[in-house]
Amino acid sequence: MPILSSEPDCYPSNLWENDEALPVKPEGKWWCLHTKPRQEKAIARDLREQGLPYYLPQVVKESRTPKGRRIQSIAPLFAGYVFLHGDDHDRVAALRGNRLVNVLQVIDQDGLIRDLRQVRRMLDSGLTISAEDTMPIGAKVRITTGPLTGMVGTVIRRGNRDQFVAVVQFLGRGATVDLQDWQVEKIA
Repeated sequence: MPILSSEPDCYPSNLWENDEALPVKPEGKWWCLHTKPRQEKAIARDLREQGLPYYLPQVVKESRTPKGRRIQSIAPLFAGYVFLHGDDHDRVAALRGNRLVNVLQVIDQDGLIRDLRQVRRMLDSGLTISAEDTMPIGAKVRITTGPLTGMVGTVIRRGNRDQFVAVVQFLGRGATVDLQDWQVEKIA
């Protein structure tokens, strides 16, 4: 499969230029689009064609071919996520097509804007940036969606799948289930 070229990381291009306000709909809010694997750039392209404001932070990744040749690609900083700014009508428009898994509602709008501005500033610095997991091995988490909502346990493995373990302390045994970061919240 060919590597796609970089999509613009935001639309409109002046999305983050003004510190006070975003140059988008005043009645709009931020949504987090959880994409199917490797669909972030395609969604960004679709959103730009529809004139919908988005942010897709991207980084340069360097790897090697089996023969040792170095190659560079442009990849999303947060694999599987694109941030959309708009109203409910725009959210529904983003759902058209078959590229999204879910649309996550952002409760703390000001906090997300602050965090995205920080990410933008880090990326603009020219330094090497990489994504970090928010739920490291050993983190205590609570499941927030699905049939296991409310269960508390521990992250025991990272990789292609994150595993959540519920332990019966008395027996010293546990059971695991595969989850995604968006399905759990970190607890103290």
